[in-house]
Parts: sequence; C-alpha cells; structure tokens
Amino acid sequence: MLEKNAMKKILKKIVQFHLKLFTKITLWRHRPFIVAVAGSTNKTTTKDYILKFLREKYGEKEVRGNPKSYNTEIGLPLAILYLDSGESSMLRWLKILVQAKMRALFLRKFPKKLVLELGVEEKGDMEYLLEMVHPEMAIVTNIEGSYTYSNSSLEKIFEEMKFLAKELPAKGYLLLNSDDERVKSLAGFSKAKIVTYGFAEDADARAEDLKTDAQGQIFNFVFQGKKESIRIKKYGRTNIYAWMAAKVVKNIL
Repeated sequence: MLEKNAMKKILKKIVQFHLKLFTKITLWRHRPFIVAVAGSTNKTTTKDYILKFLREKYGEKEVRGNPKSYNTEIGLPLAILYLDSGESSMLRWLKILVQAKMRALFLRKFPKKLVLELGVEEKGDMEYLLEMVHPEMAIVTNIEGSYTYSNSSLEKIFEEMKFLAKELPAKGYLLLNSDDERVKSLAGFSKAKIVTYGFAEDADARAEDLKTDAQGQIFNFVFQGKKESIRIKKYGRTNIYAWMAAKVVKNIL
C-alpha cells in the first residue's frame, strides 16, 4: 500500500512538472491575452459570463476557458492545452503528456484570449499558477465566508489575492467587487488600472434600481457615463455581479 501511494506521488510530480513546462512553452509561442478570475466563490459563474460575452464579440474559436473545474496546478494546464484528466490511470497520463508535448511544440492555431479561473486555497498556490500564466487582466469576485471557509482560510485566500494584484502589469486591469471590503482593499497593492463594480454608489460600474419578477431580474447598469436597462433570467445578486464583471471585460477589450 505504501509503495502504491509513493508511486502515485512520484507520478503526480512528474505529470505536474511536464504539464507546467508544456503550458509555458505553449503560452510563449502563442502569447494570448489572459483574463484571470479569482476569489473565494462565484468564479465559475463569472468566468462563464465572460466567455459568453467575449465569444459573442470575437468568435467561439478565439476564446477559451477552463472546462469543468480545471483550475489548479494540474487542472489549469489541462484547460490551456485542451486535454482531459488521466484520473488514476498511469497509462492515460503518459498519453496525455505525449499529447501535451506535441501541442506545445507543433500546434499552429490557438485562441487569442484565455479566460482562466484560478483555484487557490493555500499559501503559494497563486505564485505557482502565475509561474505558468501571466494575466493582463484579473477579476477578484469576493473573499467572503461560507460553510466551506474558516476565517483563517479567508485570510490565506486574501494573501493569495494580494499576490495576484501585485503581479499584474501597469498596463493591465484589476476588476474588484466594490461591495466586498477585503476585495476593495486590493486596489492598494496593484499598479494595474483599477475598475470597481457592484451596487455601491462609488463603484465605477454600478447596478441600481434592482427589481425581480417571474422572468428574472431587471436593473440599470451604469458604466462610462452610460446607463442601460438589463434583464437577466437568473435570480440572486451573484449573477448580477458576474454579469457586471463580464460586461466590463467586454467593454475594455
């Protein structure tokens, strides 16, 4: 049993090392614009809205995002290289590494934009992911509690979000949920251009006059001096936050 577990750990390290290498080669060759989505919750919904808006603007093949929950040290490279997980099969992982190498070295067509959900929980997680990807735009959805997060866990996530904020280039953009005080404070750690979104009156992109009916939610969206009436067919503020973040991304890009 111990030998089997030891073999699994060795295999994971080998797979992780090579996936990271092939991902870096792929991104160096094709140089896509990378949008990162991070936070404690609402990442997937936000990513999905951004994908929808950017694909409408640039076309389906020009924009790629994480399938499933591929957002960690192994999942993120699989998402970028467009490969499935090998699960617990050593043979499948070996085949995946061969495919990853071929794509890294010889793939000609690659999306111009990547929308990548970054999953972090422990110290150093963000640093590891940012050794592979270098986003020019990042969205931090929230850093708030739920039944899955303790206060200490949220502090760890906040530190990881600080690392992301610091790593963005000066020409980049950092989109922050203005209704979350922890998230809002990240503006002080970044040299990137800051854009806030939310229901707060001082948000750069703001939702106001929210109403609900049998078909969903209606609100006014105010951004860059313009106001438009929006209807979304889903309930809950999390969907409005995700929609606003995606709309801002679309307008900027």
